[in-house]
Amino acid sequence: MINSVLMDMFFAALAGFAFAYNCSPPLRTLFLSAGLAAIGHGLRFALIEIFNIDNLALATFLASFVVGCLGMLCAKLSKTPAEIIAFPALLPMIPGIYAYRTVLYLFSFFSSDNLALKTKYLVEFFDYFLITLSVTLSLAIGVSITLILFFEQSLMVTRHSSIFDKYKKKFS
Repeated sequence: MINSVLMDMFFAALAGFAFAYNCSPPLRTLFLSAGLAAIGHGLRFALIEIFNIDNLALATFLASFVVGCLGMLCAKLSKTPAEIIAFPALLPMIPGIYAYRTVLYLFSFFSSDNLALKTKYLVEFFDYFLITLSVTLSLAIGVSITLILFFEQSLMVTRHSSIFDKYKKKFS
């Protein structure tokens, strides 16, 4: 079981690194995002597989909240906004397979002529749609709560950096 969690964390770190790299952040934040992606996805995997939490949205909410809290800590240490570190770390937890199946069952519903199959496809569509929606909202709410709770700290992180001073002079 530990090997499964470590493998999950490794691939989540790769995805988090790639998503962060795509946004062109400061170099020091790439590895922080990858580490947070590994921690968040590994935590969600452990909550579901080891601690038997059957609700994917609840496990995602808890993991995204932890990523948000650790993102604030990493932001303070690296003197960058928490969003730059935390948001790419959350992207590996987006429920892609559920969104894919939602669209697949919607198209199957429209293309079928059999009433029994249409009913089955419609039920499956709503099942996967609600899972996709609840997990996506859990990601957004979990990290947003952290950013709202530590709003003052998130503003203070960049207050004394040269980047902040440059923009402050530009817009003043």
